[in-house]
Amino acid sequence: MNEAHALWGDGQRYFGLLEVCNGHPQGDHSLVIGVRNSHDQTFPASIALGSAVFVCDNLSISGEVTNARRHTRFIERDLPRVVHTAVGRLTELRHQQDKRISVYKSTEIDARSAHDLIVRAVDASVLPVTQIPSVLSEWRAPSHPDFAANGRTAWRLFNAFTAAWKGRNLTALPRRSQALHGLLDTACAAAP
Repeated sequence: MNEAHALWGDGQRYFGLLEVCNGHPQGDHSLVIGVRNSHDQTFPASIALGSAVFVCDNLSISGEVTNARRHTRFIERDLPRVVHTAVGRLTELRHQQDKRISVYKSTEIDARSAHDLIVRAVDASVLPVTQIPSVLSEWRAPSHPDFAANGRTAWRLFNAFTAAWKGRNLTALPRRSQALHGLLDTACAAAP
C-alpha cells in the first residue's frame, strides 16, 4: 500500500493520499482515499474516494465520492459520521471498479475503433490533441508489458491514455479520468 502526506501553510493545513489494497493478486488497480484538513479553518475537513482521486497542495480535492464538513462548532461530533459515510462506499466502489476493469480486459478493440476513441477523447477534453502521438505509441507498443498481456483491449487503451497523462496537468486528471471511463464504458457497453 502506498501513501503520501504533507503539511502546508506553516503546518496549519494537511493533505494526504492512501492507496487501498483491492484484494486481487494481480494488483493492477486500486482505490485511493484522499484526505485534507486545516487547523486554521481555511478549508473544510474532506475525504475523497475513487480510482481518480486528487488532492493538490492548494488543497483542491476531488474523487468519485467526496464528503466534507466545515469547521463549525460541532465538527468533532459530526466528522466521524462524514468519514463513515464515505468509507461505507468503499465496497461499492471496489465492486464497480473490478467489474469495469474486468470488462475492459475482456473487450477487444481493433485499430480503427481505438483511433476513433482517441479522436472522441480529444473532443471530450480527455486529452489535448498534442498527446495523440503519445497515446498511439502506448497503444501500439505499451511501455509496460502487463498492458499488452490481454491483447488489444479497452484495458490496453485505457493504460495508453494514463501513460500519456503522466507528468501532465494534475489538476485536470480526475475530470479527464472520469471522462475517459465514460467513453470506454460506452464503447464496452459496460456503463455501471
